Amino acid sequence: MALKDNLSKIGKYIEEGVSNVAYKSENLIEISKLNMAISSEEKMIDDIYIKIGQKVYKDYKENKVIDKSLKDKCEEIVEIEKDVNSLKKKLLKIKDKKACKKCGTEMDRDAEFCPKCGKEQKN
Repeated sequence: MALKDNLSKIGKYIEEGVSNVAYKSENLIEISKLNMAISSEEKMIDDIYIKIGQKVYKDYKENKVIDKSLKDKCEEIVEIEKDVNSLKKKLLKIKDKKACKKCGTEMDRDAEFCPKCGKEQKN
């Protein structure tokens, strides 16, 4: 009889353990789904932030009136763009390449037409 009681207790213990694992697995799946949904929504917010920033910068480039603090940030971008362009020119020189005058695609120095947009490349 003691063996039967022990086996019964072990059976109940295993059953409770399996039930607990199933419950925790379901929770883990639900947590993962919610975290993915949150990440997706936050990415949409970030995309909107980027579009707002691009709009502000476009307005700045078109000399539209924008807030002074935003104008200062746009001027910072202009300076960084100058630095990036300078670095790109140095890189092209080292690689003995040139950039398309229309689309900026990298190509051989002796290319007469851009391989991407077809623009004639006059030296």
